[in-house]
Amino acid sequence: MATDKTLYARFHGPEIFLEQGRLLFALLHVFAKSGYRIRLHPYLGDKPLEKYGQMIHTLPGLELAEQADADTAGALYLHDRPDATLARLPWAKRIEVRFDLFSPFWRSDPIIMPFPMHPMQSALQRDAVLALRASERKMRVFFSGDTEHYRREWVRYPKPKLPREPIVKAVIERLGDDRVLIEDAASLQRLLDGPYVKRAVLTASSQVRIEFADWLPTLASADFFLSPPGIVMPMCHNIIEAMAVGTIPITNYPEWLDPPLEPGKNCLAFDTLEDLDANMHRALAMSDSQIAAMRAQVVDYYEQHLRPDRFVARVEAHPGPVVPVLMYTERNMALNAKRLGRHSILIQGTRHPRPDGLWRRLAAVYWPARRQD
Repeated sequence: MATDKTLYARFHGPEIFLEQGRLLFALLHVFAKSGYRIRLHPYLGDKPLEKYGQMIHTLPGLELAEQADADTAGALYLHDRPDATLARLPWAKRIEVRFDLFSPFWRSDPIIMPFPMHPMQSALQRDAVLALRASERKMRVFFSGDTEHYRREWVRYPKPKLPREPIVKAVIERLGDDRVLIEDAASLQRLLDGPYVKRAVLTASSQVRIEFADWLPTLASADFFLSPPGIVMPMCHNIIEAMAVGTIPITNYPEWLDPPLEPGKNCLAFDTLEDLDANMHRALAMSDSQIAAMRAQVVDYYEQHLRPDRFVARVEAHPGPVVPVLMYTERNMALNAKRLGRHSILIQGTRHPRPDGLWRRLAAVYWPARRQD
């Protein structure tokens, strides 16, 4: 594909190379998806790239290059730590990748990169996603995913986040006849081939493996998807994948998306197990018209805020010559969980303009009643 958009990327690591290479792939993928020719410095960490990192070599328009092009004036420079020689060149913009989502960023205006789909789902073309949104729905609520080791309560702001294991266990134990536990792949396929099931369908994750090729079609067969936290941080690929195909998330971390999801509009949200019970029953009792209205809002949110090209357009339109881009990472979560608070840029958000000046920004966070428009 011919393009006049060029990005030169050089990373020094090590954080960008973590998570089996998911971070590196996700970052480069959004620019490749947006039509950029990517020239990538061949230093890619002190160890061989892991399996998802290796997938960068499948990206269209990506080539390894020791040097940037001679003319950089119209190009983007993407880095974690700036190279002094490269930083002096005349770039259209410098994109500084950072991971400190719990910092306040009082003096700059970063952009939070949307959490991506799983790398194995990234090759799906837009036409295929649109087609899945129109899929026939076969079940009211669905959950499938690992639960082993998902027991630790990492996040306590603004309220403690229930881990995945007790959430799934509570649904199985409390819903009674309103839930179906699927214990083998054949039973799941029979359900998908049959009439609509107005219940919560959960798979026994150790016994039922849904192949990558079948994952999004299965998500698209449900009206709602139960989206509990990941093993370390709340954000998971599955909430993004569900929203991409128009399946409404039931989650306990709506404020971790930027902008936050809105309960009753584009998600159902809970904090406690009692909240979870209430929202599961709410989902089961909803009319077709209520579900259709929420689905439309979920799709609209995805189109406006989660599409890769929307993120790249925000970077291109950023008013500053240096654009801080923040990525969700397990390492930042594990090391800095106690730093999350109302001052954190994750909670402040990056979608709406913040007041100019340090003191106005401080006032807007700590004394919101005094906020000046």
